[in-house]
Amino acid sequence: MRYKILIADDEKISIHILEKYLLVEDSTFAIHKAFDGKQALDLAMKILPDLILLDWNMPLLNGEDVLKGLKKNISTKNIPVIIVSAALSDEEIETAIDMGALDFIKKPVKKIELKARIKIALKFGLAQKENETQRQIIDSNIDELNKLSLIIKETDNAVILINPNGEIEWANEGFKKMYGVSLDDFFNRFGTSVFDASFNKDVIKRKIQQVLDTKKSTSYVSNIQNFSTIVDKWIQTTLTPIFDGNDIDKIVAIESDVTKAKKSELDLKQKNDEMIKLTEELQKTNEELERQKNLIQEERLKTDELLESILPHHIASQLKTIGYARPRNYKTSTIMFTDFKGFTKSCEHLSPDEIVNALHSYFTVFDEIVVNHFIEKIKTIGDAYMCVGGIPLRNRSNPFDVVIAGLKIQHFMNNLDKYDPENKMPRWNIRMGIHTGPIVAGVVGKIKFAYDVWGDSVNIASRMETAGEIGRVNISESTYEHIKDHFECEFRGEIEMKNRGKMAMYFVNRLKPEFSGDEFGTVPNDVFKKYLHSL
Repeated sequence: MRYKILIADDEKISIHILEKYLLVEDSTFAIHKAFDGKQALDLAMKILPDLILLDWNMPLLNGEDVLKGLKKNISTKNIPVIIVSAALSDEEIETAIDMGALDFIKKPVKKIELKARIKIALKFGLAQKENETQRQIIDSNIDELNKLSLIIKETDNAVILINPNGEIEWANEGFKKMYGVSLDDFFNRFGTSVFDASFNKDVIKRKIQQVLDTKKSTSYVSNIQNFSTIVDKWIQTTLTPIFDGNDIDKIVAIESDVTKAKKSELDLKQKNDEMIKLTEELQKTNEELERQKNLIQEERLKTDELLESILPHHIASQLKTIGYARPRNYKTSTIMFTDFKGFTKSCEHLSPDEIVNALHSYFTVFDEIVVNHFIEKIKTIGDAYMCVGGIPLRNRSNPFDVVIAGLKIQHFMNNLDKYDPENKMPRWNIRMGIHTGPIVAGVVGKIKFAYDVWGDSVNIASRMETAGEIGRVNISESTYEHIKDHFECEFRGEIEMKNRGKMAMYFVNRLKPEFSGDEFGTVPNDVFKKYLHSL
């Protein structure tokens, strides 16, 4: 016989392990898989598996929801279900059993335990199906009992007819096989009342009363004694009401021998207790491995964060993925250089810590400004600061972005008393130069990576800074042509530059009033922002 087993788990690796354990040595299983609770419930109703291995914590529907759905459907309510989960509380285990789960297995699953419990569950399921078949036959019509008497007589299951008062009226031949005595001998020994004769008086009273109150079938497992062999047996009893109109006329008790399955369950429980100790030891080992894994992951994240703080994101991604970053050409980018005038002389009166702290304070502000305007900081060399707009991601707004950032930097420097009222920072004046043109950008170095830019445009921007004036934003004619319609600019004329001859230069004073959102002309208004977004 080929059994259909449905494995429901949102972790693919768990399904893979269970499937491997079941198929590697046994071809009697047809495996079906579901990766969430809803899919598991839908598939169970479609294929009607012989057994379901169900994870308790799943998306869409959890294990409790799936069990509810199975029990509501007449075609799936008796399918055996084994809960397979990494960690279940006692309350969750009790809930699962109360809702109809047959058994549970803790992850990580052991192959021997899994196969043993599955065999028990399949036997239990077969018994359930047989009981259900017999119950349905009896439910259909009491008159059919006569037609089915031969079948009932030959079955190994005990079929007992009880009236609502608890009096035993009839039993089949299976009763003798079950108890080891005939019904008459049983009556002589215990009487005809099922309450007096039962080995589990409290259980049978409660269960019969439940049938009378709810008018629905119920099942339970109990321990009995076979008098001919003087051995204990475990039986599963299903009590089914037979109606005469709206009243219960009879109760049919169908009893199946589940001793082997119960003993296997008890043996497994003992083995399970032993394995729990081993699992606890393995858990400690796994926790230590997980701790070390987390430490490695934390160090990796720190390394990634450090790399991305040094290099642009997509450059860092290329280095991590393929080990190098390809250089790229940019037709239009805007380069800014700044330099503190008199820096070297002022450093004669400052300690190394004071110099570094002062540069850090200034450059931190510069960093915040350029980042907010989509500008890539390239490097600092001593007191020089270099950044480029339009890289590594190309955009057409880079001349405007860099000029606005330059105005904000100069505004900060020119109003330093407002930002540093206690005069903790040395008062340095700054020159600034900006040029727009083509460049090449990429990563150089093998030991210490550096993202850098090259091209004649870089040299021109540097000359713009050298030819600039303190507190002003000095730009080239190329940059001026891009921004002239939106900024107030002042033509400086053509100025002699080292190794360059004369070059036209302009000072940028501010955004034009119609495009400015503040009195200083450093903050774009909504009109200008809309224009930038349209580029």
